[in-house]
Amino acid sequence: MKKIYLLTLLFVGITFSAFAQRNINIGGGYFGHFATHPGFVLEFESEHMYTEKASLPIRVDLGYYSHPRNQKGVFLDANYGFRRYFKSGFFLEESIGLGLLKTSLNTDAAYEVGDDGSVKEVSKGLPADLMPSFTLGMGYKFEGLTGGNNLVWLRPKLSWQLPQKTTSVYHAAIQVGFTHTIGSK
Repeated sequence: MKKIYLLTLLFVGITFSAFAQRNINIGGGYFGHFATHPGFVLEFESEHMYTEKASLPIRVDLGYYSHPRNQKGVFLDANYGFRRYFKSGFFLEESIGLGLLKTSLNTDAAYEVGDDGSVKEVSKGLPADLMPSFTLGMGYKFEGLTGGNNLVWLRPKLSWQLPQKTTSVYHAAIQVGFTHTIGSK
């Protein structure tokens, strides 16, 4: 019986995907780690439009931030979410994501003390960490001068850095940016 339910859900999903319009979007903006540590984010998005008011965007973000007295980070993550459009052009969105975060210390040199008490210089680069995330967003959709949709958005983001040394660390960020539709299928 469970197989029948799974096959039905799979069939319905494939059917809806076949009839859904898909927008291909690119964008970018400011990525502020804890709002004061500047950076940027570039995005590529495939937005599946199921109605004029609802879509399921799948977004890949590439970003960078710099914490002047601590570290700099580069991340690549994939986000899957839901976006709800209103007649006024205003929209709300949410997404969950999973990615990798590569950090390096913001210092001239890094040192490590060995078990025997000796001190040696080590790499400033830290191992890549897993980066699950949760993002909320709001913005405004308007038509561009040459056609196509444009989105202006504000996205607070909460992400985790796993494992950071022996535990996990959360990071809060604010994103402000612009997205342009480059094609539709």
